[in-house]
Amino acid sequence: MRSPDDALSAFLARPDQSLGDHLEGVADGCESLVGGDSTMATGDSWTQFLKTLAWTHDIGKLTDYFQTYIETGDRSTAPTPELTYHSFTGSVVTAAALARQGFDKKATAAGFYAVLKHHSVIENIPSDLRSYYQSKSAVDARYELVERQVQNIDQNAAQAADEVLTTATGGQYGWEGFQSDGVGFVRQLIRATEPAASDSDFYEIVLRAWSTLVAADKFDASGSDAAGDRLSATQRPPVDQLSNHLRGLSDTELPDGNTAAQYLDTPQQPAPGDEATIEQRLAAVRTKANEQVVRNLQAGHEAGDRVFELTLPTGFGKTYTGLRSALALADTQDSRVIYALPYTSIIDQVDSEIQRIFDLSPRDPEYTVHHHLADTVTESPAGGGPLSDGIGSGADTLHAEAWRSGLVLTTFTQLFESLAGPENTQSIKLPALQDSIIILDEPQALSLEWWQLVGRLTEFLTDEYNATVVFMTATQPRMLDYLPKYPDPTPLTDCLHECNALLRDSPRVRFQIHDSLQAHFAGRADPLPLSEAATEIEDSTAETDNTLAIVNTVGSAVTLTEHLLGPDTVPLAADLLEVHDSDPDPFDPDAYLSRFAERHPDAEQIVMTLTTRLRPVDRSRLIDVLNHILDPETTTPVDGTPLIAVSTQLIEAGVDVSFNQLYRDYAPIPSIVQAAGRCNREFSGESASVTIWRLDSPAESNYIPSEFIYGGRSLLRPTKQALAGITTDDRSVPEFEMLTTGVEMYTEELHEQRQTDDRQDRLVSAFNGAKGEQLRNASLVRSEYPTQETIVLTSEADREQARRYQRHKDAKDWSAAQAAFQDLKRLLVSLSAEEPVDEPVIIDATDTDSYHPSTGA
Repeated sequence: MRSPDDALSAFLARPDQSLGDHLEGVADGCESLVGGDSTMATGDSWTQFLKTLAWTHDIGKLTDYFQTYIETGDRSTAPTPELTYHSFTGSVVTAAALARQGFDKKATAAGFYAVLKHHSVIENIPSDLRSYYQSKSAVDARYELVERQVQNIDQNAAQAADEVLTTATGGQYGWEGFQSDGVGFVRQLIRATEPAASDSDFYEIVLRAWSTLVAADKFDASGSDAAGDRLSATQRPPVDQLSNHLRGLSDTELPDGNTAAQYLDTPQQPAPGDEATIEQRLAAVRTKANEQVVRNLQAGHEAGDRVFELTLPTGFGKTYTGLRSALALADTQDSRVIYALPYTSIIDQVDSEIQRIFDLSPRDPEYTVHHHLADTVTESPAGGGPLSDGIGSGADTLHAEAWRSGLVLTTFTQLFESLAGPENTQSIKLPALQDSIIILDEPQALSLEWWQLVGRLTEFLTDEYNATVVFMTATQPRMLDYLPKYPDPTPLTDCLHECNALLRDSPRVRFQIHDSLQAHFAGRADPLPLSEAATEIEDSTAETDNTLAIVNTVGSAVTLTEHLLGPDTVPLAADLLEVHDSDPDPFDPDAYLSRFAERHPDAEQIVMTLTTRLRPVDRSRLIDVLNHILDPETTTPVDGTPLIAVSTQLIEAGVDVSFNQLYRDYAPIPSIVQAAGRCNREFSGESASVTIWRLDSPAESNYIPSEFIYGGRSLLRPTKQALAGITTDDRSVPEFEMLTTGVEMYTEELHEQRQTDDRQDRLVSAFNGAKGEQLRNASLVRSEYPTQETIVLTSEADREQARRYQRHKDAKDWSAAQAAFQDLKRLLVSLSAEEPVDEPVIIDATDTDSYHPSTGA
């Protein structure tokens, strides 16, 4: 047998060696993605394991059957079309090569399965594997086809096959050895590994092996000349820019004559107490907490900790603190930051802050925004267009979809669904998790059904990928504290007591229990009709400048808005579509408000509505306008006109606005606390009122929104018990009590009610049992009703974009069609539908009555 170096040289020197180039590219990609010679759970080397998979996964392409199919595009040229397939043949050869190198049986079975599925998805593995070794005629037929393919390779490409195997195994195994073992050897081998497939770490090995192979395969196939370099290099936004920005914000002079920036150098010193003003105390504790977290995350990581919690009240700088600490650690580890938020609809504000501070675009190599509506295309560092030749040719979207940037802004759905049960394309982001720092912003928003699985996935992330996970919120759900099998988070700051002291001395809000909720607790009243709620909001808003009302469903938001609209009330979105039709980007909120004031000079009240039914482009523009109206440093033409904003829960995280008073439909305590963070954020004047009430559904519905959204998941019972324990005789709750005792009582009661540490969790059992199909069908997103992804056209420019997309589709120019669809994503919204279809549909709002940004419908 020749040496592996000689075999590789001979193979690559063949005159038609595109396959050899590809296999070498995939092998290089796998080596870059796995990072160093890490050890598998079985004790084997990940590097050698993946090298074997990379070189052998396409060996079935050496048959004449496949080569003829490639030349003609016609599978019927083979005696049977199945002879042109290559994945099963590759998996058989891979398993033999792994076994003969001495790999553990579990690793061998995982390698077999990863290659078998490298063009498809992971099924429920234990049952799926049985279909590849059982004594059944259908299984016999599968192996007979492989025998024919092996014979064909032996007759026509034996030397090439030997060169592949010799290179894959470092000279330990070749084609002659495989011929001697025979295909039946692998069938018996897989049968013998069945018990290993039931081990809890088997699925982890398969996931990592499969996703790494798929990613390397796709990157090499994309045709990028520098695929290997791009897979190993990580460009990050410079953390110094954020540090300098923070230092500039920390210029408040303190009682000792220094500025708050001193805490960036000496975070261990106490923050000023009640001898200081509110502004001084807030500036000091924000800066102190930020620097503490940066240093403690570094120190904890060096000590071997990988799971942390960052708890700060809303308005105390969590976003900057989490982002700066994560980027600082990523610099020392030469890794990346993955910043995950609960909802697609709230990413925009964090994205805007990142772009502003770092002077970056999501198309830059350093930064990616990735969710189902994002424009996931990355341009070359030189600014010369996409990372590959031609728009949409592959590499430009792969960089973003594979999370190769140094900073990735994404959603819980993208992170956890991809980690638990990914589709084939979703899987390519998993290698980016290696050594990453993952920020989970507001993890209490995770679906309760996923809490235990998130604990299991956190263990997977830290153990298999050496990732660092930070749970960041004002109301820690302590989901891991009650899961003894999983790591306890390490606190990152001791500033919480100083934050709470400030809130005790100078509360921003005071929570009020409304008559409708108090009567519900007493068991003697129906929920409050939305018409009566609208009247109460209007009456109270006459005494203030602005009010925010947060409801639990889109239907509630639409109906409440309709009740608020009247002859003298104008929706803030009244001119939005007309502006969209006539004004080019970038959108100017000042110009919009000037136009709005001219068009509606007699408006006595303004109403705006935010729901997930709004197109991203419209929702983003409305939030820009809202920020201008609420900014105390900005003068607008509508100042002095009362404003009422109605929103679903999307405003509770990632949208930093501050209203004078707030109404919140009955919800779990963490949601109530998050909602209150949108009220009097800067401690302006007296404590603002946050009213908690219990609303009825729209007239055409027959459910109570709070119970429909939260009751079935047992989140309201612990809320009721916690509120009973902290509500005063005047039916109010101080902010300090809600954030401390209320949150603690709620959390303890919730976990006690669910028996979190004892119950057998369905999704965790699926993960430990390698049930990929079950996990792939599990969803973090719970919809109120069936929805259809719909592209809503409202302008001639929109219609031209849609026509361009359709032309490329009709011409089967899929790369250009994909690029055109990226442009349409800002017009994509989920609308109610009785029979939704998989593909997005396109509607023209000028011809239908199905899109109403004025009411959020």
